[in-house]
Amino acid sequence: MTDQQLLYRAESDPDWNTVAAGTARVTLHPDESAPEVIVVSGPCPRCHHETVHTEPLITYANARDGSGLLARLLLRRAVASGSRDVEVICACTTTHPEAGERSGCGASWVLHVEWGI
Repeated sequence: MTDQQLLYRAESDPDWNTVAAGTARVTLHPDESAPEVIVVSGPCPRCHHETVHTEPLITYANARDGSGLLARLLLRRAVASGSRDVEVICACTTTHPEAGERSGCGASWVLHVEWGI
């Protein structure tokens, strides 16, 4: 069975963490000194198709103040720590049998990302 014919299967394998650590491209946006988003791209270690995962480091919430105007609140999540384990789930655009409405092949792996350290 070729990589393109791999069945969709939600699974992980510790070896994929190691493989992805050697092939993934990690970018911090807007920059490494004050990141708001981690973008992980590269080949899926299971199906080998290109995938992209976006991991927000901050969350925006809407709240109403006393005058009824919409205020934007910035809620920071663990940005100051300078590191995070990111679970990446394959989101390749290749059709995998039995995927149904889901994208990717179902594989997931974890990358440890550090910044500003």
